[in-house]
Amino acid sequence: MLSLVKRALSGDTDAFLELMDINQPSMLRIAHGFFSQEDDIADAVQDTILDAFEHLSSLKEPRYFKTWLMRILINNCNHIYSKNKKYVSLEKISSDSPDVSIKMRLPGFGDITSDPDSPLYRFRELLSYISEENRLCFQLYYGEGFSTREIADILHMKESTVRSRMHREKIKLKAKLLKDGYIPTYGKEGIQS
Repeated sequence: MLSLVKRALSGDTDAFLELMDINQPSMLRIAHGFFSQEDDIADAVQDTILDAFEHLSSLKEPRYFKTWLMRILINNCNHIYSKNKKYVSLEKISSDSPDVSIKMRLPGFGDITSDPDSPLYRFRELLSYISEENRLCFQLYYGEGFSTREIADILHMKESTVRSRMHREKIKLKAKLLKDGYIPTYGKEGIQS
């Protein structure tokens, strides 16, 4: 990926587009951590691609491209989230209104809004067990493979804060999954439900 980043930095738009294709699943998963509406997710990803293209020359170190890209995405998600808080959603005005959500399809992922076998659907369901405050740390670490140091840099917080948030969430997540029967318990007689 480093060679693609260097080519993109030198003005190769095909290399930039390939980088976006490679990183699109990660961007979608992170945006799913912020939003439940598919149009908000699509807006965040689209804005991120445009911002990354426009500001690519500001990338100082090519090996940190993905970290840089995710920081742009998180900033865009925060902006959209803040903007949406100012408006009352139509769902709150009328609970009996028809569903007008946008369905999104990606190659290899299927319908990410309603297909229970879709990896993004399952990932989104798992994230729903994590508190909103700590969801992004958990998602960046387990979903995207960032180190706690990289997450601390992206989110502008101490690394120890990232580690403690993730530790607390792992304990709560395990308890919730045990309670709901997703993780079998072991007794004297073997696996029990």
